[in-house]
Amino acid sequence: MIRFENVSMAYGTNEVIRNLNLRIEEGQLAVLIGPSGCGKTTTLQIINRLLNPTEGKVYLNGKDTQTIDPVQLRRGIGYVIQEIGLFPHMTIEQNIEVIPKLLGWPAEKRRARTLDLLKLVDLDPDTYLKRYPSKLSGGQQQRIGLLRALAVEPPVILMDEPFGALDPITREAMQDEIKQLQKKLKKTVVFVTHDMDEAIKIADVIILMKDGKIVQQASPEQLLSAPANEFVEQFIGKHRIYNGKADKVEDVMNKRAFSVPKSTGIAKCIALMEKHGVSGVLVTDENDVFLGYVGIAEIRDEAKIGLTVGDLKLEHLPTVHLDSPAQGAFDMLIEQKLDILAVVDDGGHIQGVVSKTSMVKSLARVVWKREDAHV
Repeated sequence: MIRFENVSMAYGTNEVIRNLNLRIEEGQLAVLIGPSGCGKTTTLQIINRLLNPTEGKVYLNGKDTQTIDPVQLRRGIGYVIQEIGLFPHMTIEQNIEVIPKLLGWPAEKRRARTLDLLKLVDLDPDTYLKRYPSKLSGGQQQRIGLLRALAVEPPVILMDEPFGALDPITREAMQDEIKQLQKKLKKTVVFVTHDMDEAIKIADVIILMKDGKIVQQASPEQLLSAPANEFVEQFIGKHRIYNGKADKVEDVMNKRAFSVPKSTGIAKCIALMEKHGVSGVLVTDENDVFLGYVGIAEIRDEAKIGLTVGDLKLEHLPTVHLDSPAQGAFDMLIEQKLDILAVVDDGGHIQGVVSKTSMVKSLARVVWKREDAHV
């Protein structure tokens, strides 16, 4: 589908891409990742000829892209950027229909395609067609940017850090959405990110770059279990899987621990629990030192107007240190029949939580080596 053959890109004496050889198969979601300045965005922009390489050739479906008119090439490739780039003076309908209109699609065909696309991402056409971008949330705007890229059913979609400006919750939702859409629509997606969490979650293949070269190209599991060299090990960091299992609690914990200070009012605490979809909270003192846990049952039975979380009876919850063995934390969860463990640093400050779910997510399809560990 996409093939780079000895491609280099230089600005004067500054060589950004160096003799790059790359192949991305049809229907793959390929993620380009690496440190700033490694050449990932340049590589992406060479595909649709926003940049032309100084050496080498790029092939799309076996055809040299230099032989294709760049305007025609770009109209057949979806392109989504972090800034989204919606036209503020156009309605959502008009934004989605920009390329179909340029290609001369009749109005009925354009509208039918727009309606289908909005339904694809669960946005009600009656609600959103005539709205302007300023009336949408960041996540909704990003969805419209993605739909605009899909409007003429391009076989290839390029995405340059599209979710970088979104809040964590919306970003996760969009990651799920692009993965689901890619499976449904069978598009070839090339996705640039600097976030290894994001790469591992969405990629079929990860292409890790450094200094304009590919250091390793592999599936997420291959990258985690068999990094090519020390640079790859350091770059994937906490995600590294050692000898078939994660090494430390830090490797398997969920950093998004939901905690509140003991001075938090009951009503506010309940509102926050509802917002975050949790049935209990970690309680800390004013210095974020862990004190205990309180569940919805305790709040329901004991809460009165005017009380704070600190007035309730806190449940003792075992803690584990960031550097504790992950296997020990797993055994503690199973043997004590716990839902979660609080993860703390040397000062007792909350760093995250460990749960069976967080371990499963971190370990992916890699199983524990020990035969006596039962989930």
